[in-house]
Amino acid sequence: MLDEELIFKAKQAALSEHQALSHLLTNALKMYLQSLENKKNMAQNDVCATTRGAMKLSIKTLKAVLEEEKVYETH
Repeated sequence: MLDEELIFKAKQAALSEHQALSHLLTNALKMYLQSLENKKNMAQNDVCATTRGAMKLSIKTLKAVLEEEKVYETH
């Protein structure tokens, strides 16, 4: 069941856009689902989320990062 006021507003929007209510609802649902997919993809690309805070680094890479930080601290 959908809220009557929500349906009324959706019908008004469809009329003002000169489109069928089903088309407006289909587009709205597609946009919502795409936003969920985008959030999911962003979370998967987040290093902290994917590694749960742990990253495998070689000693050489770690030393290079620490040396870089020293340079920035002295300037």
